[in-house]
Amino acid sequence: MMSDTRNFLHYWRLSPDGRLVFGGRTSFAPVSVQTARDRLYAAMIDIYPQLAGVRVSHAWTGNVGFTFDQLPHLTRSDGVTYAMGYCGSGVALGSWMGTLAAEWIARGARPAFSDLRFPRMPFYRGHPWFLPLVGVYYSLLDRL
Repeated sequence: MMSDTRNFLHYWRLSPDGRLVFGGRTSFAPVSVQTARDRLYAAMIDIYPQLAGVRVSHAWTGNVGFTFDQLPHLTRSDGVTYAMGYCGSGVALGSWMGTLAAEWIARGARPAFSDLRFPRMPFYRGHPWFLPLVGVYYSLLDRL
């Protein structure tokens, strides 16, 4: 797997049948599958200009869970152990954090960082009204 270091990061790898799987964040606001596809295609061509004209066979979109500190969290609340907030790295971090959670439950092996508190955003009550502003900010940082 390869990725760049942008805030609107892109990642890619070759599939077992030799096709390029290319993905990344296209917006901090909801977008259609077509818009996501077109933006990712433009980013792919920016990285690999020789792929101009290559047909995209599949495209999809979805949500990514982020914590305000951009850190994953593993904790307990009311007797429930949970891990969350993988910030776009859920495949790798979810497997690792699941292992840590299972060890904590089975053996009492409490992870050192399990007391991290979730930072809060003022005036946030479940609807991320601020994401378009965050998107503009991170987009500007990527251009610098």
